[in-house]
Amino acid sequence: MRGFHNSSFDPQTLVVLEAAFDEAWLTLKAIGNTTVKPDELARCVLRLAMEGERDPARLHDGALKGLVPATSWREAG
Repeated sequence: MRGFHNSSFDPQTLVVLEAAFDEAWLTLKAIGNTTVKPDELARCVLRLAMEGERDPARLHDGALKGLVPATSWREAG
């Protein structure tokens, strides 16, 4: 991925990133979103992690906020 080649994450952070991605993907599916692709979601999660975010809920919310209107996924949850 362009822009991510110089970054690495420790194993504990990778677990957090995977969990945040999985939850965000499930949220997208729950609201019936078919336009967001997995790689787009992954890029959003990774961008937030590169900025220092490690909280799974904030990674989830931040990634979705960058991809779909907040009203569509917050109301579904």
